[in-house]
Amino acid sequence: MKKTLAILLSTMLILPSTSFAGTAVKENAALKQDTKQNKSEWSLVWSDEFSGPEIDRSKWTYDIGNWIVDEDGNGITNGWGNNEKEYYTDSSENAFIDDGKLVIKAKKEQVTDQFGTYDYTSAKLKTKGLFSKKYGRYEIKAKLPTGKGLWPAIWMLPEEDKYGTWAASGEIDIVEAWGSRPHTVAGTIHYGEGWPNNKYTGKEYELPKSRGIDKWHTYALEWEPGELRWYVDGELYQTQNKWYSKGTDNAANFSYPAPFDQEFYLVMNLAVGGWFDGEVDETTKFPSQMEVDYVRVYDLKKRDYREPVEPVSGPVVLPENAKQPVDGNLIYDQNYEEQITVVDEPGEALNSTYWNFVKLPEFGGAGSLEVEEVEGKNFARTDISNPGTQLYSLQMIQNISLGNGGKYKVSFDAKSTADRSMMVKVGAGSDRGWVKYSNEESFKLTSDVQRYEFTFDMLNETDIESRLEFNLGGNGTNPVWIGNVRVEDITGAPVDEDGPKQPLPDGNHVYNGTFDQGGMDRLMFWNFSVGDAAAAASVSENTRELHVAIEDGGSHPEAVQLEQKGINLLKGNDYRLSFKARADEARTIQTVLLGKDGTVDYSGIKTIELTSNMEEKTFEFTMPEDVSDPEAQLVFNFGGGDGDVYFDDVVLLKTSNIPDYENIDLYPLKNGDFTDGLSSWGNYVHFDANAEITSANGEAKVAIANEGNETWSVQFMQGELSLSKDVVYELSFEARSTVERYIEATVENAQYTRFLSETLQLTDQMQQYTYEFEMSADEIVSFKMLLGKNASSPVGVHDVFIDNVVLKVKDAPSEEEPVSTPGIDNGTFSDGTTDWTAWWGDQWSGYAGGEMTAVNEELKVAISQVGGASYSPQVFQKGLLFENGASYTVTFEARADVPRKMNVNIGKELSFDPWFIYYMPTKIVDLTSEMKTYSYTFVMNEATYADGKIVFELGNILDGNAATNVYLDNVRITKN
Repeated sequence: MKKTLAILLSTMLILPSTSFAGTAVKENAALKQDTKQNKSEWSLVWSDEFSGPEIDRSKWTYDIGNWIVDEDGNGITNGWGNNEKEYYTDSSENAFIDDGKLVIKAKKEQVTDQFGTYDYTSAKLKTKGLFSKKYGRYEIKAKLPTGKGLWPAIWMLPEEDKYGTWAASGEIDIVEAWGSRPHTVAGTIHYGEGWPNNKYTGKEYELPKSRGIDKWHTYALEWEPGELRWYVDGELYQTQNKWYSKGTDNAANFSYPAPFDQEFYLVMNLAVGGWFDGEVDETTKFPSQMEVDYVRVYDLKKRDYREPVEPVSGPVVLPENAKQPVDGNLIYDQNYEEQITVVDEPGEALNSTYWNFVKLPEFGGAGSLEVEEVEGKNFARTDISNPGTQLYSLQMIQNISLGNGGKYKVSFDAKSTADRSMMVKVGAGSDRGWVKYSNEESFKLTSDVQRYEFTFDMLNETDIESRLEFNLGGNGTNPVWIGNVRVEDITGAPVDEDGPKQPLPDGNHVYNGTFDQGGMDRLMFWNFSVGDAAAAASVSENTRELHVAIEDGGSHPEAVQLEQKGINLLKGNDYRLSFKARADEARTIQTVLLGKDGTVDYSGIKTIELTSNMEEKTFEFTMPEDVSDPEAQLVFNFGGGDGDVYFDDVVLLKTSNIPDYENIDLYPLKNGDFTDGLSSWGNYVHFDANAEITSANGEAKVAIANEGNETWSVQFMQGELSLSKDVVYELSFEARSTVERYIEATVENAQYTRFLSETLQLTDQMQQYTYEFEMSADEIVSFKMLLGKNASSPVGVHDVFIDNVVLKVKDAPSEEEPVSTPGIDNGTFSDGTTDWTAWWGDQWSGYAGGEMTAVNEELKVAISQVGGASYSPQVFQKGLLFENGASYTVTFEARADVPRKMNVNIGKELSFDPWFIYYMPTKIVDLTSEMKTYSYTFVMNEATYADGKIVFELGNILDGNAATNVYLDNVRITKN
């Protein structure tokens, strides 16, 4: 049974249907003897034979309702995260004892609670808080119901989420069945990271045609350290021994066999509807019930549990019919020389060998893909006319072959015309339930070509039709270029444990400070060395703390040393180091932060007194004002004394916040006072809502006739905001509503990860709201106001007004007052293309092709194709001040490899017709192959404006539109 928040196709939880593990139980003597011998190894430790008159409440408790809720009872998601339709009760009508058997009955009847109304009732029993166990044999004799949309399950969850939220702490499905597939059951494990980066592996088992799931069968799981085995009626049908667990704030996986090395409790339930078997239909009979004859749990009695054996990565051998790597690359047609298949209708098959461009009309995605040369190499350029509602509304996909047990690296070059993000993943197709093989990786693209990469482990069964997906939808209309794509088998490649380390998401600069990650020695990222001493370092599975056993401490503290390299320290910042430690007898140890080569002391050597009690020790230091070191060393000295040392929970935090503001946009949100209408702003109105967004009187107005059924049904937003890690931001805005209501204000990335989430109440009086938040990562985000369904709904017809939206770095200096010069930045192009932007057209102006670069401190616009209008393509700079009544002179140098024309415009950009207000009449320049200087003077007759724009148009200009290289230099605008 799954408890994920899966709501998208790419995260649907349908088990793979390509592996069948068995047929009918073999009725031969050898198998019977094997089964008998197998069971004779086990001794019963807990059971329920259901022989009493009612359910034993000392063994079983219940889940109630249809919603997953938080600690305060607030709803998180309905349908138990699986779109289930039943309401679970503890009524004796839904769960009871009958003739020595437990019956869980699903009934068609309506129930209402504070969250809604449900058409079915059922029951979910569990032993949480009453019985849990690590390892053993779990045996259940049960009879399961048939019928479309019925989902019976007997499964296990961790008593404590020791390794993180589902599924980082694991889930074990002993048996679950599809009501619509009466001869198939499955066993599955869930593991990996917290949703949505969870993974699962499992197999199906085919029952005899004469004895389906509605007949009595014995389902068993044998769980030992590092191995799980599933049985049906004594027949072993699958063994699993490859999995992993990774915490949100960890640099590496928890040490194997996590997460299946902790106590789990039992769950039994009968769900109705949901992702697993879909919805019920007219053939589904109610009431329906599952019956359980007994539940028995055993421990080994004749031998010890096996020692876990960490999976070893070996060479991956793909089947003969797989796509074999070419020059080490599993991607074919890396240079886009073959025809790219366009898939734009549901059910259309992908080209199984080469690239595919997928447009899903049901999700609103629209665009085109062309091959274009960038820096001498072919790139796939995707132009997006409608990004659709999902990240996968537009995709570039190639099937690749992946082998079980392999480790793979995906790498590619990419860019856009401006900052935007893109999600990339590797996973299965529909025949394997869209299971993810990699995480959903989000990459921040810029206007420059950059190299991106990620790695993943293929723990599922070999899949020769895996999918590498570049998900280009749901995230704005900026085009994307992708090239030089490689997928390589790097199985067995070593990890540079001493390399530079960026701080972890929780801010800790120390990797594996809890000594529970990496290999089974749990010492990943740490180096232990001994000089003239005798000592050893180890970590036990039970304590998960470092034990430094010292036989002879040597002559000096450095004789026994523990260090971690690659610590990233920033100039001028304060740091706090903390750790827990004790010793067999009172003694001292030392700690120090040193430079990369060990010769520079940043912190000073600190002497720490230890006792026999585990105590937290701390000290603080400040980095020099002029020195940053991305590869410093954290060193602990245990030598020069006797007494074993025990060590845990090492944390190094930066306690001040002095980022490099030179590279940070202090005011990333634009046009927050709506003086330029709705420029820079966007909106979304779902089909279940009715709203119109306009600007009037310097405010944004959202006229809502129907707020819809979801909080996100009506959205007002500004996207493509580039925020920086560890920076504290301040968000403020003013808002009111003609009818009192609630709204949500969020700052979130393309994967809907929220860095700020606030619910606020609006009244008919304009109020200011101010919030602070700290970014945990460098991200491209959106500021959103969610104006759909809320706690006051239905609200009825009403208007919401928004004004003075400011998103800034906290304590940033005030936005600079306009100065008496337009302020061209980087007009000499000595800083590359910084402050300049190229635009390559759209479906209305016609798409142009080419690239903007800086060569020899000149701007080079390499035009391979002009669009249909004079302004496609163009290069421009904004943010220029022009004062009413002032006279200005613009000068620049320009040439072209082939003579052609260029238009020069200066004015104000608009987001509505007529789109541009001209401050200077358009100047038409006849470019030659000789660099010449051009100069024009004009008087500013419009109102003073501080976001003016200079545009060099290089598109389809009558009698002069050659596709060639154009060069610009020394662009200046001066006030006369």
